[in-house]
Amino acid sequence: MSALVITVANDGSGDYRTVQEAIDTVPLGNTRRTVIRVSPGVYKQPVYVPKTKNLITLAGLRPEDTLLTWNNTASQINHHQGSRVIGTGTFGCGSTIVEGEDFIAENITFENSAPQKKTQKQLESPQCTGNSVKDHDPSLQIEN
Repeated sequence: MSALVITVANDGSGDYRTVQEAIDTVPLGNTRRTVIRVSPGVYKQPVYVPKTKNLITLAGLRPEDTLLTWNNTASQINHHQGSRVIGTGTFGCGSTIVEGEDFIAENITFENSAPQKKTQKQLESPQCTGNSVKDHDPSLQIEN
């Protein structure tokens, strides 16, 4: 079975404008690889891959051109999912949270852009709790 390919472009030229919109369209309990091609750009949004959505690949063209960034801290979490789903404190403050199985990221940069203060805790991005989480590209960047 061939992979389903979805394109995200924040300028509106893709299937979706946000990475989360694309993830939300992946069927629950999917058994087919879904490749979400993320066009170059800065995507200021939290990203959550639930444990019911497996076999997802996030693929950019070049890590220096494709940035997923958000600014959560342990004491200030702004996310489209409630704390009941993603957790609280440092556990729930990742800018990208991956719980799905067999997740792959390539040619993409993940960043937690929260301002750092001595009294503020933040989690580096991404937070991955699923099995078989892979980055297939040695140039994958995680910034904090």
